[in-house]
Parts: sequence; structure tokens; C-alpha cells
Amino acid sequence: MKAIRTTVSLPPEQLNRLQCMTDTHGLSVAWLVRQAVSEFLERTGKQKEFHPLAPPAEDAR
Repeated sequence: MKAIRTTVSLPPEQLNRLQCMTDTHGLSVAWLVRQAVSEFLERTGKQKEFHPLAPPAEDAR
């Protein structure tokens, strides 16, 4: 499957933290974002309902 390019705006603090992780682990920001999206979709896919404004569950912290 061919990937589709998208643009995401992040607050400077989040981008800085991602860049620190990429430097430490030799990864790209794109790879980290793809992983985060995959984990989010996996987690929310197991829920019967998705409430984007609800506080995170205790076990997700």
C-alpha cells in the first residue's frame, strides 16, 4: 500500500520532545508519528465508543 503524505502541526514542545527521541534512538519523526498513530488506532479500535474530549483512562497513562 502506498503511503499518503499529510501535514501535522505540533506545538514546539511536542516537536522538540520528538526530535530528542529521534536523536537518541536514530529514528525519524515520521516513523515516531506513524507508530503513535498506529498505537492510538489500535487502542481506540478496542473501545466500543470513542469520546475525543473524555479524559484518558487510568490504564492509558
